[in-house]
Amino acid sequence: MKGFFTVVLYAIGVLLYAQSPLYDYVSFNKTLKVPEKLGSERTAVIFSIPERNHEFVSVGDPQKFLAQVHQAFVTMGIDAIFYLNDINYTASHNARLAYVELFNQRRIENIVFISQTNSGFEFLMAPFSGSSRLIKDGSDAFFQEASDLYTLLLNVGKEVRRADQELANFLIPEKPNVLKGLSIVENTLLKNYPGILRRSKLAVERFSLLDSTHISDEEVLENIRRFNKEVAEKNRQLEQIIKSYPYEYEIIDPMSDDDLKRNRYQFLLRSVRSSAVIVKQMLDYEVPPGETGFVSIIPVMPDQTRVKTIPRDAIVHKFYIRQNISKNVHVGEWDADVTWQEALNNMIGNLTQELNIKN
Repeated sequence: MKGFFTVVLYAIGVLLYAQSPLYDYVSFNKTLKVPEKLGSERTAVIFSIPERNHEFVSVGDPQKFLAQVHQAFVTMGIDAIFYLNDINYTASHNARLAYVELFNQRRIENIVFISQTNSGFEFLMAPFSGSSRLIKDGSDAFFQEASDLYTLLLNVGKEVRRADQELANFLIPEKPNVLKGLSIVENTLLKNYPGILRRSKLAVERFSLLDSTHISDEEVLENIRRFNKEVAEKNRQLEQIIKSYPYEYEIIDPMSDDDLKRNRYQFLLRSVRSSAVIVKQMLDYEVPPGETGFVSIIPVMPDQTRVKTIPRDAIVHKFYIRQNISKNVHVGEWDADVTWQEALNNMIGNLTQELNIKN
């Protein structure tokens, strides 16, 4: 199972949009063992709650959920200095790197996953690995589950008290500190597309399959099989949609910056997925505090557009182009949409119109 969690988190961040905990794709040892220095170490919490399905699929409101969780953690002496919605952690590869860097800067020692699932609530705590895999390979994880949140937190508290550790966390904040969208723009945000795209090949990363080699846990294997079936279908759709891109492109497997440069890929297609307001924050847009929704520009070929207002909490996808040498980010119009297929079509259409191409 070693190395598997890293691959899983990369792929989940790109593709997996079902509401299931991140740890559904990795084996770990379920125990009642409380981390030895929990009472004196800092903890980050990654939470998952149900989405809201109305006119738009939106992130759930975590306010009451987190207030109950944090109050219980304060009573237990757990210094949870950050709370992070899992959809924001998996928003993109760069988002994960930004959050992990923050965790390391603030000397996080433990990671808690607390999730509301179809059958109830789950709690998992393990040592923080210091990398985007989040937990160390083969970790013993303190695990609890219950049909309701009160019972879950009560049972967690009983085990923490039974461990009878010395408490040194006396400055725990009274309210949960919920992380917002950290910037994933490495250099400069540019609201256009460069004309050099007419003469440059665009690298388009295909969605990644998960490797099930050496995995014996049947439940994890079934999760991977289901995931890979979805990946294959999305890659088929990607190949069809990208055909409308007006310039040269190549569909590639994900690769490092060094490999992109070695293969002379100057531009790379990327995307980010989260609530509309978080996506804007991650891409360094200014977001007025009272803004309730954002207007997406939807291309109507060949040279017209229409507008689509999407609420700030609605889950959207936004595609952009990264210049691999300068690391500038070209976003063009704000054309985020509720599915990755629509968002990609929007980007291609707006890029085509901006660069004055007649199809």
